[in-house]
Amino acid sequence: MKKGLTAIFIILVIVLGYLAVHALTAPVKLSAAQLGNQLIHSNKRGVDCFACHTINGKGGSVGPNLSKEGDLKHSIKWLEVQIATPSKHFKPGSTMKINGKSYMAIMPDHKMLSKKELFELASYLESLK
Repeated sequence: MKKGLTAIFIILVIVLGYLAVHALTAPVKLSAAQLGNQLIHSNKRGVDCFACHTINGKGGSVGPNLSKEGDLKHSIKWLEVQIATPSKHFKPGSTMKINGKSYMAIMPDHKMLSKKELFELASYLESLK
């Protein structure tokens, strides 16, 4: 009986050890928002948000501060359209007021981004609260 329990214990230790090592070495799967955060900081051609927008204290001031974009409750789809084709939301050259500050609609299209990249960027912006 003792040999049987010892064998079960050894097998249990081996299985648990394997599971622990596998869990520690498995690649971490990032969320779309996390991937969007990486993309926006990547300096990839066409992803130049910081040239005009401030996010968490970094970037320009020509466009609205996006640090709290998620609080505005825009859908992911709305944000994707805004990034890819902003003229669908705002007539180029028109003026809009955001948080009491006036901005001219001059954001360029970013149609060169893939659907995946648009989703990731929109997810990241939607997560900013």
